[in-house]
Amino acid sequence: MNSDYSPDWLLAKYAYELSYSDIDESARDHIAQMIFDVIIISIGAYNEKHGSGLINEDFNLKHNKSEEGSTLWSGRGKMPANLAALCNGTWAEILDYQDVVVDPRNNGHLGVTIIPAAFAVAEREGSSGEELITAIAAGLEVAIAVLRAVGRRHRSEGRGFRTTSIAGPLGASVACAKLLNLDIKQIAYTMGMAGACSPNGLMPSLAPGNGSFGMDKDWVNGQAAQLAVNSADLVKHGMTASDRVVTGEMGIVASHSHGDGQELKVPKGGTPNISNISLKKYACCYGVHSAIEAAKAICIDKGINSDDIDKVFVQVKADSAKTLSTRKISNHMAARFSLPYAVALAVIKKDDISMHDFEEPAIFDQKIIQMMERIEIIADEDLTEFHVQTGGFPGKVEIVVGDIKYSERIDYPAGSSQRPMSWGDMGHKFAELTANHYSDEQRQKIITAGKEIPAVHDINQFSKLL
Repeated sequence: MNSDYSPDWLLAKYAYELSYSDIDESARDHIAQMIFDVIIISIGAYNEKHGSGLINEDFNLKHNKSEEGSTLWSGRGKMPANLAALCNGTWAEILDYQDVVVDPRNNGHLGVTIIPAAFAVAEREGSSGEELITAIAAGLEVAIAVLRAVGRRHRSEGRGFRTTSIAGPLGASVACAKLLNLDIKQIAYTMGMAGACSPNGLMPSLAPGNGSFGMDKDWVNGQAAQLAVNSADLVKHGMTASDRVVTGEMGIVASHSHGDGQELKVPKGGTPNISNISLKKYACCYGVHSAIEAAKAICIDKGINSDDIDKVFVQVKADSAKTLSTRKISNHMAARFSLPYAVALAVIKKDDISMHDFEEPAIFDQKIIQMMERIEIIADEDLTEFHVQTGGFPGKVEIVVGDIKYSERIDYPAGSSQRPMSWGDMGHKFAELTANHYSDEQRQKIITAGKEIPAVHDINQFSKLL
């Protein structure tokens, strides 16, 4: 190791030294919620029989199913840890119902990559709930530190590199390394392996101009989780890599910051950034949540019937106005990433929105499609500046009925740190995602066990309930 006391080494040292006692109670509970959330989202995606998850899992089951190993959250058996991470990570991405980092320097999804990898290794190693919580906390903090150092220009001005591939594999590899009790040098190497070999993470399937909305987005997340498991396992057996993958020459900051890079800042103790991670109330892109809530609030408060609406103006930050502008709803993913669709859905269904409204055949409802024609998306400078300063995703909606205009602005949607989800909210989400998959009695046992993940002696005690 030739880079002792480099920022990368200090970040590895932070991860190595982080203990369960360093994590405050609210952060422990939030991570337990995140674990539970990722698992139930994966089950929900399986229940909908989405192609990306089935194609991937069917192929791997054909060649790798085992009586031992790590649990497939679909309930279809077990596989070696790296392949369980691949399959579970793919399912977890599909519904776009996952966690979101809300930070002024960057945004993206991390738990959805880190948790499938860490959970699979924790099962294999017989790790305790405390060990799993600590590993995930370390991974999340490392990944957020990397995202802050890089900045957000890796996906602006025509570029499209996802946080899933830039920081997710590093955070997931650190979590796996913690569970394998690797030392500081090995953790740095594990980050180096994951960073050097990360999937490309390009976003053409999410670009409205391309109109593809393909399955690759889902598999990339599974691949990132698998890479993390492989990286930690190989480093444990002697593999080496760069110990300066983040800040070194030709590293992640140099390759992806595009002039917006900053010093890699290592947390000085504890887990100061876990609260920056939001969960979702709706099964769609986080960028449409505030607009959904604003439209609903107006229609419910004013008693507006969708048939009476003449026009709807939706103001959002500039890049969302572009990237979430699609009006051609060709499949479930197009619906999940469409502001016109989401707002049309909100004014028609109001409080009756469910995950199934972003699935076929609901997404082809002609009443919603016709309402989309009355919706105009506007890039707003004030909302853009709010996003730059806070990392948040505000939305303002104005509904025109005859000569009357009603407006509402939402800065922080449900699930944000300002309006966190309770375990009661999680229970409602669980029931929605797993209808006909578990009995009410089974569901209650699982959610009770989910709350108690930090206390279990072996995480397999929890996974057996699945």
